[in-house]
Amino acid sequence: MRKTAAIIITITLLTLISLAGCGTDREKLQSEFNDLITGPVTSEQIPLIGAFLDENIQHVGQDLASHMVFEFHEFLLDYTFQNEDGTAIQELSVYFDAETGRIDEEKIQHSVFKSFYDDITVGLFMMMYENEPVLRVDHARLLEKYGEYISESMQALYHLAAEVVERPTTENATLAISWKELVDRTYEAEKIIKTYPDDQRIIEEVMWIFRTHLNTMLMGTTNTPIFDYRTKEFSDSARAAYQEFMLSESDAVLTWTLKEYFTYLDSIDFTLDFNDITMSKVFFNTCDWLVSEAEKWVRK
Repeated sequence: MRKTAAIIITITLLTLISLAGCGTDREKLQSEFNDLITGPVTSEQIPLIGAFLDENIQHVGQDLASHMVFEFHEFLLDYTFQNEDGTAIQELSVYFDAETGRIDEEKIQHSVFKSFYDDITVGLFMMMYENEPVLRVDHARLLEKYGEYISESMQALYHLAAEVVERPTTENATLAISWKELVDRTYEAEKIIKTYPDDQRIIEEVMWIFRTHLNTMLMGTTNTPIFDYRTKEFSDSARAAYQEFMLSESDAVLTWTLKEYFTYLDSIDFTLDFNDITMSKVFFNTCDWLVSEAEKWVRK
């Protein structure tokens, strides 16, 4: 998949270079970057790409810089998905600070895993503890290093992604933020999609944030149900947050979605017993339809 993508990356970069003007030998930079980004997806490769960007990103213009940072971000995601160094990542668990949930920098100084840790953190990863050690792209650092060189659309995406990663929406199937914050994040994703509809680099990732957060808004989570398991009643705090939003943002796709949702909720008197198989099926089917329709409308 990455080998096939190399051809597309090369063509795209050459096109961007032709528009970038004079100055540093951009064609040479393109060739070097392409070799790095299509190389092996290893921890050793990550700091090489990062060092290249640090040295050259200021010379290539916004379009090419945006593309390079986007491809580096995709490379980092590929690394986490392939999980070739999963054992090494798990070994780092002994170096976590229980209070901060982050690696204790003093503890790891003389570890055999120090060079591995340096490679991944220099490469814009942060190590977090979520029942086990996990890698997350550090979008805040990415913006700090490269934000001034990339497009506004990518800045918007990475600002939202930083918020979602640093303060996860859910933890252990429990809503970890307020219902109002959940609405705000969903609407922020909608605004990015509506503002930058033609930037295909960011649309799918922002749409994923919009879709998953809207799903949570409509269905709740296992441990934060939208209908109370005992009383069967709809969450008062969710209802208040949703009504407040609908009054303040009348033209939003999210408002249309919530109005349709409330029409359904009114038909069941804002109560639902999840043990009722028939009613539960109608509820989940309704939510699925609303999410699907919202995705269509937000793209228009």
